[in-house]
Amino acid sequence: MSKGIAKVTNLGEQGLVAHTNAPNWDFIYEVSTVKNPNYNIGDRVVLPDGREFHYAKSSAACNAGQGCEFTDTGVLAWTTVSASKAIGDNEIAITAGTHNALTEDELRGGYVIIYPDAGATENYTTVRGIIGNIAAAADAAFTIYLDGGLTYALTASTSVVEIFANPYAALRTGTEDTYPKAGVPATYVSAASKYFWVQTKGFGRVSPQVGVGDAQGQKGAFWRHDGSLDKADTALATTVPDGSSSQYAGYCVAGSQSGNGPLFMLQG
Repeated sequence: MSKGIAKVTNLGEQGLVAHTNAPNWDFIYEVSTVKNPNYNIGDRVVLPDGREFHYAKSSAACNAGQGCEFTDTGVLAWTTVSASKAIGDNEIAITAGTHNALTEDELRGGYVIIYPDAGATENYTTVRGIIGNIAAAADAAFTIYLDGGLTYALTASTSVVEIFANPYAALRTGTEDTYPKAGVPATYVSAASKYFWVQTKGFGRVSPQVGVGDAQGQKGAFWRHDGSLDKADTALATTVPDGSSSQYAGYCVAGSQSGNGPLFMLQG
């Protein structure tokens, strides 16, 4: 890999003319042990009908029709920085800590949570995307490069970071409810270390459990441990009353029914 930020490709924009006898995005349904040179893990493709896909890599087999899951639980836990940094700096030197060996720019597309003042952590906490890193042996010190400059200065041996890899770099079909679901593979992925596209938004199909979609109260659905869908009654151990619905609409951004608004965010 190399340093860089994720990119978004909007296919079919501005009336782009496609082939007359075939779609022009066959690549979305390809699985390969070799990375597509046009994309990096985490890159996003948006189709004209609103379907969205992220480029990913498998850590085990991924079944089409079932949600695959994020498996990264963090690269490096609560660890101090090894060098002071000024406001505007876009790299962080990190003290040696417990982590696996890292290849150069392996963390591209990951995230770092930054606590400039460890004594008042939540007051100044910020998050940055990681665009690259230097190679490092297991548990060795290393440096990461950020997608934006620091807004607070960092102090050596006092300021703290927590580091996460690119979430799409280790996806699999699971059998337990420990890990959150990432989306649905565009096609079947047979083993680990394969590159593929995972659908994260838009029309598609996910394997349903009994009762899903049968009535208005069951139109909303929730992920099950194996990546299939459960109805609300089962997932929440409750009953949706007549006249209501389990369909998730979004959330209130500001205000309420009894006050101003609310200003509401629709989830689609």
